[in-house]
Amino acid sequence: MSPIRHEPVRTCLGCRTRDVRSALVRVVAREGTLAIDRAGRLGGRGAYFHVRDACVETFARRGGFVRSLRCVVAKPEREIFRARFPEVHG
Repeated sequence: MSPIRHEPVRTCLGCRTRDVRSALVRVVAREGTLAIDRAGRLGGRGAYFHVRDACVETFARRGGFVRSLRCVVAKPEREIFRARFPEVHG
């Protein structure tokens, strides 16, 4: 009998649904910029999203960067991130 693999579950901060970590992408704030943490090893507080524009848009509209990442990210940086999110993850 083979062991059952357990995968951590995280909440998408856009649509607020729970999913396995491998289905989400982690974003961290580093020195005032937003970075995709593909390996899941960057230090700092992270936020998880589905790779869907709607999830990132909803999160940004709610002001989630300040609340979830516990830092202020300048509006120009948020706009750049939102525009580039699909290409950055791909």
